[in-house]
Amino acid sequence: MELLITGPLKGRVERLKGLAEVSEPYLIFVLGPLLLNEPLKLGKTWFYSKGKGDRLEVLSKSDGIDFMSRVFRTKEGLTFSGLSGYYDPTTAKFTRGEWLKVKGKIDKRHQCALFLEDYLNLKELFLRSGLQRLDLLFLPRYPDRPELKEIVEITRPRYLFFPAPVYSKEKVGDATFVGLEEVASLKGKYLLRL
Repeated sequence: MELLITGPLKGRVERLKGLAEVSEPYLIFVLGPLLLNEPLKLGKTWFYSKGKGDRLEVLSKSDGIDFMSRVFRTKEGLTFSGLSGYYDPTTAKFTRGEWLKVKGKIDKRHQCALFLEDYLNLKELFLRSGLQRLDLLFLPRYPDRPELKEIVEITRPRYLFFPAPVYSKEKVGDATFVGLEEVASLKGKYLLRL
């Protein structure tokens, strides 16, 4: 089984389509921000995490599947999950309901931010899944913040992918951490054979 994992799309739709055509992967994973101007239809099974500046109305009409703090398991037994949104230290402390009580609304700037319930939902769903560890975990950044560190500790992924300004790959315990550049870069893709 071959998987295509890309760094932030940032509107480079043709690059993604070209990579998918050449590699013919079983599944495609795209890290945000996607920055799409129109819905993206790949005609293949693909998953994404939204990022800062993504338009929810465009993403909702695309044929991709948003991670949305869910835990997935394929018929072959591959397990994966991810947080969909960008890390904001302010919103990480509040649920959306609490934010609305204080601020009155979620402004456009924070529409794709991760809130407290996103972290809590992922942890709870993983713990209820009965899984010992995930095969793949997708995060909005390197797990150097307490909320992200805790998710990594609980899910114990074999592979952790996150957007990065410079490609990096390192072994951390029994996990492989991979930071991917934007998809337009030569180091903005990762082909994983399982």
